[in-house]
Amino acid sequence: MQAVDLKKPQKIITNADDFGHDEDSTLATVDCFNAGALTSATIMPKMPATQMAVKFARENPQHAYGVHLTFVCDTVESPVADPHLIPALLNENGAFHPSNELRLMALQGKLPVNQLCIEIAAQIERIVDSGIPVSHVDSHGHLHKFKPFVQALAKTLPRYGISKVRNVQNQYTVMPFKSPTYWMGAFWRRRIMNNFVTTPHFFMGTNANDSQWIQKILARPLHGVLEVGFHPGSPLHEDIWRNNERLACLAFAVEAGKRDISLISWNDLC
Repeated sequence: MQAVDLKKPQKIITNADDFGHDEDSTLATVDCFNAGALTSATIMPKMPATQMAVKFARENPQHAYGVHLTFVCDTVESPVADPHLIPALLNENGAFHPSNELRLMALQGKLPVNQLCIEIAAQIERIVDSGIPVSHVDSHGHLHKFKPFVQALAKTLPRYGISKVRNVQNQYTVMPFKSPTYWMGAFWRRRIMNNFVTTPHFFMGTNANDSQWIQKILARPLHGVLEVGFHPGSPLHEDIWRNNERLACLAFAVEAGKRDISLISWNDLC
């Protein structure tokens, strides 16, 4: 399937990742939705504030909600599937592997696709069983760009009528020459675009290192839909960068409103 390519005016999806990660970031995401700055969010299926995110999603079906598939442990992330069914995805303590370790395993072909399918299905079913129509999927740490994850998604998503998957980042305002995605991104993007419905462009400002990225991104004459990802949090969040992303999300929507730009959701990508 090819990436959707819509005519101008420019159309942009604003998506909050980590919905349900913790109470603070979830409330900040809700505030951004209520301000009209977000159109979509991806829910983490098994986190401290997952039920808070699910409750908002059920009560606000006008937005699009996906699943933020999680395979690594940064804080309290843990598997949804029976651990005995996915031993290769877990360490000796029954927890997910650290991100860098799992990335290396993916590149070395050491992640069994069938076990990834089991965990993906379990995470999607947890959200579906909560009464949330799933519009799309992405992943914690953008791991779904690696081959075994693409293979697992291609096998699993059709069972749930899901065809939309986040693309690999291709928009930057400061060139991240040390990032593997910068060099391998075109190859990984083609793999996503050949298997799923996606956007032609994706930008994540978390590590942009550019205070002017909003103006630069909005000024680009991109052909087709752009997704911009955020991780909102309040000024009280222990990860202060999340508050910066909340402020950026609100500012982005304001600036987009001043231009010939439409904010759409993943539900509008067809």
